Amino acid sequence: MVAWTESMNAKKAYTVATALRDIQRGQPEKALKHLEKCIRYDAEDPVVWNLKGVALGMMGEHEQSLIWYEKVLSVDPTQALYWNNKGLALHNLGRFAEAEQTYQHALELDPESLETRYNLANTLQSLGRYEEAVEYYEKILVDRPDHILTMLNLGNALAALHQFKGAISIYTEILEICPDYADAAFNIGHTYEEMEEYAQAIAWYTRTLEIDPTYHHALEQRNLLIDRGIQEGSKFERR
Repeated sequence: MVAWTESMNAKKAYTVATALRDIQRGQPEKALKHLEKCIRYDAEDPVVWNLKGVALGMMGEHEQSLIWYEKVLSVDPTQALYWNNKGLALHNLGRFAEAEQTYQHALELDPESLETRYNLANTLQSLGRYEEAVEYYEKILVDRPDHILTMLNLGNALAALHQFKGAISIYTEILEICPDYADAAFNIGHTYEEMEEYAQAIAWYTRTLEIDPTYHHALEQRNLLIDRGIQEGSKFERR
């Protein structure tokens, strides 16, 4: 390893900061180039390794991302953030049981981490443990009542439990905060479809397309229901 001079340390700090800005701007490929420079000169920095894992994960390279998080934790297992990031990589690989265990370890280190609690709730939902997921989402919303993604996923979990009115109430609340949030409008349409309230579903799919004309799934579902309505008639006129 090359010995670092003071000027090299300053250059490294600038390079890491540049990589972090690239990550925050959604430019992981650019970030990765900067991080590779740091690793060439100092191959033993877990902060840089963690950022490389983040950048790779943003690029969809979850296997590689996991390798770097495990490398980080082999030298510094004390940081909840690193365990959380490993959990996210495991989740993205579909290894939900392992992800749950990893998030639980992160919460032992930092019980108040909103990000880890949110990620754990998502993993529980992926495991089909919707009641537990609802409990986590609701606790998060006590601390952050305007956390839109938590609200959205709470609605999804309620819908999976066939608590349709509760789900629609949550999605509607999202639209009161963010009127142009197309996913919330789509989910209302989908929930009405699950309830066989097809006229309402069509109306909400139409509303989704008013918000985002490129929302192809809303267009597909609306047209499918309209086509079925021609065949089934009055069932689609219910309110």
